[in-house]
Amino acid sequence: MAANALGLTSGRADPAAANAFPPVSQVARHFLTTRAVLAFGFGVLLILLVLSGVNAVSVLSKLQSSDESTLREFLNGARQLDDIRTAVYLSGTYVRDYLLEPDLERAEQSRMALSGMRFKIEAMLSDPGAFPRLPDQRMYQSLRQELREYWEALDPVLRWTTVQRRREGYRFLRDVVLPRRSNTLNIADTIAAVNQQQLMEQDHRLLAMFSGLRNRLIAALVLMFLFGFVLACASTVHLLRLERQTLAHLSEVTVARQELRSLSAKLVDSQENERKSISRELHDAVGQSMSAVQFELHDLAVVLAPYPEPLRSRVDRIRELVESNLAMIRNMALLLRPSMLDDLGLSAALEWQAHQVARSTGVHIRVEAEDPPSDLPDEHKTCIFRLVQEALNNVCRHSNADAVVIGLRADYGNVTVTVQDNGRGFSRAGSKGLGLIGMQERVDSLGGRLKIDSSPGKGTVVEASLALPQRLVTASAAQPR
Repeated sequence: MAANALGLTSGRADPAAANAFPPVSQVARHFLTTRAVLAFGFGVLLILLVLSGVNAVSVLSKLQSSDESTLREFLNGARQLDDIRTAVYLSGTYVRDYLLEPDLERAEQSRMALSGMRFKIEAMLSDPGAFPRLPDQRMYQSLRQELREYWEALDPVLRWTTVQRRREGYRFLRDVVLPRRSNTLNIADTIAAVNQQQLMEQDHRLLAMFSGLRNRLIAALVLMFLFGFVLACASTVHLLRLERQTLAHLSEVTVARQELRSLSAKLVDSQENERKSISRELHDAVGQSMSAVQFELHDLAVVLAPYPEPLRSRVDRIRELVESNLAMIRNMALLLRPSMLDDLGLSAALEWQAHQVARSTGVHIRVEAEDPPSDLPDEHKTCIFRLVQEALNNVCRHSNADAVVIGLRADYGNVTVTVQDNGRGFSRAGSKGLGLIGMQERVDSLGGRLKIDSSPGKGTVVEASLALPQRLVTASAAQPR
C-alpha cells in the first residue's frame, strides 16, 4: 500500500523509459561502425601521406643521381676537349719550332715533343669513356678523322732534311698546319657547344621532373585536404550528434536523479510516518492493554493472598513477564519514534538518545545543544535526530571511541548539528556504507549540506547544516538582540 501511495509499481516496466535508451547491442554496433569509419578515414590519409613521401623521395633520388651523372660527364668531356685543344695548340707550336728552327738540336727537341703530344692525343681519343655520350657521335668521328689527317699530313715533314725545312717549312706551316689546326679547334668548339647544349637539355629535363613532382605533390595535398575536410566535417557532425545525445542523456539522468531524490524523500517521510504510527500504536494501544493486564494481575494477586503459595508465585511470574513485555514495547516505541521529540523538543530527544547509548555502551557522551526555534519543522527535527542516531550507531560499532560530543546550534538562517568522537577514524578513499548514504540522502532531501571529516587515528567529525525556512529566518531577524 505504501508503495502504491508513492506511485511505485512492481513487475512492470515503463515502455517510454524502455524506448528512451537503445539496446546495448545496437549502441555497441553503432560505436564499432563509427570507429571503423574513422579508422578507415585516418588510414587512407596516412597511406596517402606515406605514398606521397615515398614518391617524393624516389623522384628526388633519381633527380640527384641524374644531375650528378650529367654534371660529371659534362665536366669530364669539357676537360678532355680542353686537353685536346691545348695539345693541338702546342703541336702547332712544336711544328713551327721544328720547321723554322735553324739549330738542329733544338729542332730535334721540338720533333720529339711533337711525337709525344701526338701519342697523348691518340691515347685520349682511344679512351671510350673520355667524352660524353652525345646523341650524334659523328662530330667525334669528324674530330678523330681530322686529327688523324692532321698527323698524317705532318708525317712527311718529320722526315724532311734541313734544306727542305728551310725551303718548304714556312709554306707548309701556312698552307697546311694552320688551316688543319683551325679546323680541328673548330670541331672541338662545336663539340663543346653541343655538350653545353646537352647540359641545358638535361637541366630542362630535371626541371620537367621537378615540375611533375610538384604537380603530383600538389594533387596529393589537394586530395588529402579534400579527404581530410570531408573526414573533419563527418567527425564534427558525429561529435555534435554525440554532444546532443550526451546532453539529452545528461538531462534524462538529471531528471531521473531529481525523481530519485524526490522518491527518496517520500520514502523517508513515509518511513517516518510509518514509524510514528507504529510507535503510537505500540504506546497507546498495546502499551495500554499490557498496563491493564498488569493492573488486573496485581488485583488478582491481592485476591489470591489467602490461597496457597504456588498459586500466588505463578501469578507473580506472569506479572513479571507482563512488566518485561511492557518495558520492551515502550523501548521499541521510543526507538521507532521518541515521543519526547514531539512533546519536549529536539534537545530533550538528543539528551535522551545520548543517555540511552551511554548507558548501554559505556561511552561518555556530552550534549551541547542550544534551543532551536520552537516551531522548527518536524522534518528538520526528524532529520537531525536520525542523523545523530546513525552517527552514534557508527561510533559504537566502528570507531572504538570513549568520548563523543554532540553539538546543536541555530544561527545565520541555518541549524547545524555536529557529532565528534575521538575514535580511530577511517579513510575517506573507501566506499560509503549504507548508513552514510542514508544520512546524505536525508540531508539532501532538505537541501542541506553534510560534511564528514575523518582520517585514520584522528577521530571523526560529522557535521550537517540545514537551512531554516524563510519564515523562521525572518522571525529570528525581527527579534531584539
